[in-house]
Amino acid sequence: MSETNGHGNGPPQPPQGPKRRPKQRPADRPRHGKPSPIKLSQVEPGVFELVHPPCIDEVDLDYQEAMEMWKAGEPEEARDALRFALEGCSDNIWIHAALGELALKEYRDPRLAMGHFGYAFELVHRAIPPDFAGKIPREIPANRPFYDALQGLIACLRAVGDAREADRLQKMQDSLR
Repeated sequence: MSETNGHGNGPPQPPQGPKRRPKQRPADRPRHGKPSPIKLSQVEPGVFELVHPPCIDEVDLDYQEAMEMWKAGEPEEARDALRFALEGCSDNIWIHAALGELALKEYRDPRLAMGHFGYAFELVHRAIPPDFAGKIPREIPANRPFYDALQGLIACLRAVGDAREADRLQKMQDSLR
């Protein structure tokens, strides 16, 4: 008795692994799939602020304590506290921006930093409609962590030699201010 390919005909087929998609740069990624927990709210015509998920309030004290640890010269403790806070709110872009800054400034690891900055960027990027023509000013406090993450991502891209993508993201940033 011979085995079949699962459909009752032919020889068994080797298992197929996941299909790899070509690597996409942050600004090229499609904006479909899981919706972002971050939303846009118009504060005046053409001017928007980010609306963050409610869980950020629940971990704010942990975030503040972590930032105090970092200021006190304890980057490892700050990193651990920020990671703990992420467990309570994984989509908190303040925390991702801070972890990116820690990775870049304290550990000199632009690739690790790029992961945190890139994730925060993606959360906001998915919230922005493709035909968006408004402004998301940095001066609005709720928008600041997006710009911190975007500037960090740009710095990381330059550090790893991807000036072209860094320039593209810089243009995007300039158009949103």
